[in-house]
Amino acid sequence: MVSIIGILLAVALLIYTCYKGIPAVIVAPLVSILVLIFSGMDVAAGMSGAYMEGMAGFIQKYFLTMFTGAIFGAMMGDSGAAKSIGLKFGRIARKFPGREKLMALWSLAALSFILGYGGVSVFVAFFTVIAIAKEMFQELDVPWRLYGVNILGAGVLALTMAPGSPSVNNVIAGEALGTNAMAAPLLGLIGCLLAMILAGIYFKWEINQVEKNQEGFLPTGAEIAKVNLMQEDENFKEMNLITCLIPSIVLIVCLNVLKQPVYISATFGIIVGYGIYWKRLGAKIETFKRGAMQSINSVCTASMVIAFGSVVGATTGFAIICGALNHIPGPGEFQVVVAVNVAAGVAGSSAGGLTIALNALANRFIGSVSEGGLGMNPQVVHRISTICSGGLDSLPSNGTIINELTQARLPHKVGYRPMGVCSVVIPLIVAVVLSVIAQFGIV
Repeated sequence: MVSIIGILLAVALLIYTCYKGIPAVIVAPLVSILVLIFSGMDVAAGMSGAYMEGMAGFIQKYFLTMFTGAIFGAMMGDSGAAKSIGLKFGRIARKFPGREKLMALWSLAALSFILGYGGVSVFVAFFTVIAIAKEMFQELDVPWRLYGVNILGAGVLALTMAPGSPSVNNVIAGEALGTNAMAAPLLGLIGCLLAMILAGIYFKWEINQVEKNQEGFLPTGAEIAKVNLMQEDENFKEMNLITCLIPSIVLIVCLNVLKQPVYISATFGIIVGYGIYWKRLGAKIETFKRGAMQSINSVCTASMVIAFGSVVGATTGFAIICGALNHIPGPGEFQVVVAVNVAAGVAGSSAGGLTIALNALANRFIGSVSEGGLGMNPQVVHRISTICSGGLDSLPSNGTIINELTQARLPHKVGYRPMGVCSVVIPLIVAVVLSVIAQFGIV
C-alpha cells in the first residue's frame, strides 16, 4: 500500500510541476527517486537499473525515428513546403467567412489525421505539423494556445479509433487478441463520428471565447514566433500542392507499401525532398543541423519521463495495481474501459498501458465462460481497449504531451487544455458510449 501511495504522489507531483512550468528533465528523476523510496527499493540500484534501462530503451527504440523526423520537418519548413501548405489551408479556411478560425482548427486536425492514418508516427508528424500550424495560425490570427487541437487527428482518431490504421496500438491489440487493424469497424467508425461531434462542440466553444476576448496569435504565440522553424525568405514563392506533398507521399509509401521502418522511410523522404527543393534550400547544412538539434532536445525530454514509467513498472505497488485489475466488477466492456485506462494512466503511455492490460487480462476478456473467462468478442475488446489506451495516458505527465508542448513553446497551463479535452475527455466519453453500444452486439 505504501508503494501505491508513492506512485500516486509521484504522478500528482509530476503533473503539478508540469503545470507550474518546471522542466520535466529536472522533475522526472526526482519523482522516480520518490517512488523508489516509498517502495522500499534501493535508490542507487533503481536509478542505475530500471530508470536508466527505461531511458536507454526509449532512446534505442525511437532516437532514429525522432532524429530523421525532426530533419524531415526542418526540410519541409526551410524549403517553403510547410509555408505553402499552411497558406493553402488558410485560403480554404477563408472560404468560410466568419468561421475562418474554426476552420483553421479543423484543418490542423485533418492534416494531423492524414499523416497519422498514413502511418506517420506522432514523433515524426508533429515536427511537420508544428511548422504548418505556425504559418496558418499567424495567417489567420488564431491564438497559438489552441495548437494542441492537432492531437485529435494523429493522437486520437488515427492512433486508436479509425479502423485499418497502421498505428502501433492496433498492432499491439492485434497480437494480443488475434485480430487485425480492421477489428470492429462499425464501432470504430461510430467512435470517430462521436469524437468529431464532441470536438466540434469544443472547437466552437473555444472560438467563441477567442472572439469574446478578442484574442489573436499573440500573446501566446510570442515564444514560438522567436523560433526559426524555417529559414526566412523575402523572395518566397508558393509551391503547388503536389510538389509540397511529394516527400510526405514518399515517406508514406515507403512505410506502408514497402514496409520499411519509419526512420528509413523518413530518410527517403529527406533525400527526395532535398533533391526537389535543392534550389529552395538556402543553408542546406544548417537545415540538417537545426533538425538534428531539435531531435536531441525532444529525445532527452521524452526519454526521461518514459524512464519514470519504467521505475513505476518495477515496483510492488504497480504489481498490486495490475493484480487488482483482475477483480473489476460489471459488464466485460466496462471492465475493459477501466482496466486499460488505469494501466495507461499509471504507465503514462498508451502503448505501454495497452500492453500491460492485455498481457494481464486478454485471456480473462476473450476466454470461454466455461474456463472462467468472459467470452467477449475479440474485435470488441480490440477496439474498446485501443480507444481506452489513448485516454488517461494523456495526462499532463505524458512524455509525448510534454515533448510537444515544449517544442511549441507553450507552458502546460497555457497549452494543455486543448490536448486534455481532445485526448483525455473525448476518448473517455467515446469509450463509455461504445462499451454500451457493444453490448447490443454491434461490431
